[in-house]
Amino acid sequence: MIRAAALVGLLASWPASTQEALSTRVMTAVREALAAALPYPEADAKGAVPVNDSTEALWMVRYPAAGEKLTIEVSANPLNEVVQLRATRAMAQIDLNIQAAQRRATMQYENAVAEAKRTGRSQDVDGVTLSDEGIAGERIDAESHVTIDVLFNERDYRFGVPGAQEPTRLPAFTYPNGVALMVPAHPYRGDGGAERFAESQRLVFMGRIGEPRVSKQPDDVWNVTAAAIPQTTTGLHGLVLRIRGNNELVTEIVAKTDWARLLELLK
Repeated sequence: MIRAAALVGLLASWPASTQEALSTRVMTAVREALAAALPYPEADAKGAVPVNDSTEALWMVRYPAAGEKLTIEVSANPLNEVVQLRATRAMAQIDLNIQAAQRRATMQYENAVAEAKRTGRSQDVDGVTLSDEGIAGERIDAESHVTIDVLFNERDYRFGVPGAQEPTRLPAFTYPNGVALMVPAHPYRGDGGAERFAESQRLVFMGRIGEPRVSKQPDDVWNVTAAAIPQTTTGLHGLVLRIRGNNELVTEIVAKTDWARLLELLK
């Protein structure tokens, strides 16, 4: 059996053109497999608006250009009325949270001044920070996008998944040589009791990859690791998709993706 170090040496010895060709092949197959799941217009080069200025599509998609990281970005279409309404409601809640934080800061300051006059000792006063947007800010960020990271032929795969719920197997994913882990979107209490929001995630492992392992880490983070099964071939042997963001769209993507097409790529 070939050892891991030998596998790393084998991968490092590939010509750059071979790796680029394999990346192109993988992304072409991924894009084709996602076609039914992402029937949305492409975003412009900046990812700001759809290239066709569509106001009907809820989402727009930006695929990576040559040489970029293999990440597909799906964003809420800012030209769509439903998206605009959701954003307005979310911003209203964020404004309420910030106003409450400002009132707390003002009261702290007034109490600190009074205490300084009485005792002659100064006190620290909390200001207003981005964290004062509260769970509403994290929720709108999570629900307004989906990110799909594509990894292949790694020596091992490592992911940090924040939240209170442990990543578990997705029962509906029953493809041979494939395992999917899931975490639903959920609110939770972070450090210091602060309210946090964890985005929905799916981790799909396909090909010659060992069983994913999950371990709890400090600060409400779960480590997910999976090692490649060593071998001597130079073709595609392991593929992982990390899908995270809007809970409804993440679920839909997993349900509608042509996973058989990707597994065929791994043969």
